[in-house]
Amino acid sequence: MISTTHYKQATSTGFTLIETIIYIGLTTLIIGSLLTVVYQIVESTTAVAKKVMLEQEVNFLFQKIKFVLMNNQNINTPVLGTSGTILSVNKINSLENPFIFDLDSGNIRLKRGLNNPIILNSQNITISNLSFEYIPASLGVFEAIKVSMTINAKILIHSMYLRK
Repeated sequence: MISTTHYKQATSTGFTLIETIIYIGLTTLIIGSLLTVVYQIVESTTAVAKKVMLEQEVNFLFQKIKFVLMNNQNINTPVLGTSGTILSVNKINSLENPFIFDLDSGNIRLKRGLNNPIILNSQNITISNLSFEYIPASLGVFEAIKVSMTINAKILIHSMYLRK
C-alpha cells in the first residue's frame, strides 16, 4: 500500500516584521521629503511677497515726491546746485505751500503748509538715509531733483526732471 501524504504549504496572510519596517521607513522618507518641499515653497513665497511689498513701497515714495514736484512754482531747499536732507517745494495755485519732505526716526515725512507732518512709509521698512540734490539744467537737459535713500540697507537713487 502506497501512502500519499499531502504536505500543506504554509500561506501567509500578513506582513513580516522586516516588510513592515521597510514600509514604515519608505513612508517616513516620502512624507519627510514632501514636508521639506512644502516648507521651501512657503518660505520662497514669503520672500517674494516681502520683495514685492518693498518694491511697491519704494515706488509709492518716489511717486509721491514726483507728484509734489509736478507743477512746482519753485524749490526752496535745497538751493540749485546743492544737496540736502530736506526738500521744500512751493506748488502753483496751492494753499498748502510749502510741501516739505524730511527724514525722522527712519520715516519719510511730508508736511503740507501748516499741517502736521504725515509719515509716508509703512512700519515694514526702515529708511536710514535720505538726501535731495538739485541739479541745474545743462545742454538740453532739464533741471532735476536726484533723490537718494537707503531702505533696509539698500541704496536707491532716482532722478526726477523738472519741466516748468
